[in-house]
Amino acid sequence: MIIPFFIPHSGCPHQCVFCNQKKITGQNKSAEVSSVPQRINDYLKSDATDEAVQIAFYGGSFTALPVETQKAYLEASRPFIESGQAKGIRLSTRPDSINREILALLKGYHVQTIELGAQSMDDRVLSLSGRGHSAVDTENAARLLREEGFLVGLQLMPGLPGDSAEKFIDTVDKIIALKPDFVRLYPALVIKGTPLEGLYMRGQYTPLSLDEAVSFCSQALLKFEDAGIEVIRIGLQPTEELEKPGTILAGPYHPAFRQVVESSILLDRMKALLTNSKPSRLEVTFLVNPGDISAAVGQKRSNTECLKNQFALKIIHVRPDQSVPRRTVKLAREN
Repeated sequence: MIIPFFIPHSGCPHQCVFCNQKKITGQNKSAEVSSVPQRINDYLKSDATDEAVQIAFYGGSFTALPVETQKAYLEASRPFIESGQAKGIRLSTRPDSINREILALLKGYHVQTIELGAQSMDDRVLSLSGRGHSAVDTENAARLLREEGFLVGLQLMPGLPGDSAEKFIDTVDKIIALKPDFVRLYPALVIKGTPLEGLYMRGQYTPLSLDEAVSFCSQALLKFEDAGIEVIRIGLQPTEELEKPGTILAGPYHPAFRQVVESSILLDRMKALLTNSKPSRLEVTFLVNPGDISAAVGQKRSNTECLKNQFALKIIHVRPDQSVPRRTVKLAREN
């Protein structure tokens, strides 16, 4: 279980064109240090599982905060870790706000996991997006974090100004070379109150379509999984604030974006099987991993309906089979 504390924009030295953390998180100000112990206690009381607990600081650039502010948050969290009630701390920050001195401080307070907002490994994309750091900063920070024994997460944002399919896949390959423990994929959206809104309204920025974003993220997911790197999130977490009319002005938002991506991968693989096998009957059965059943069928049975129309099939079954690896499809033998 993760106990989250949001510190939107805190510590951020730049205004990224895509960023409005207050709209995304639905939280208008940073968590007060004084509120940390009570919030942790409330979460612990409500937790009925034996899942390991981590305390997390999200939404800003934690290591760019004044050192005394960092210490205050960490001190408030320390008793819960030293008592064994929480396992450790995770936080997010900027690639150019990492050095050995900061990491020594964080180690002393049981920080285990650090996520870096890499967004892209193309310097022009980073510049056009107002990031204020370079791809080399991400490479250096990731290497330093691994040397110091931290778990490393990297966040990527396909579809930023100046991005393209080729640039994004190149970014994915460069991120894989850094060997992070996990990644997150957040396709760029036009959020109200961001500089990107102005670019979009003036016709200077065109966001990815939903289909384009699905294609980008499908390729990335498969590449990361082949490299043994976990993709822990694809698409923004739906929130009440985020889904209010007028918050997202444009872009490839879907409340179940990951499932759409996974469904797309499985649909392509089912199409390939049918094309190659040319079934002699009007009824076929696909075997998939139990965890892929919903994605294989598709939202509102979109995948099976698509296959029926394209291949003139009458009945399509999707059956669970534990022996089938995730993101893989097999055709059951015809009787």
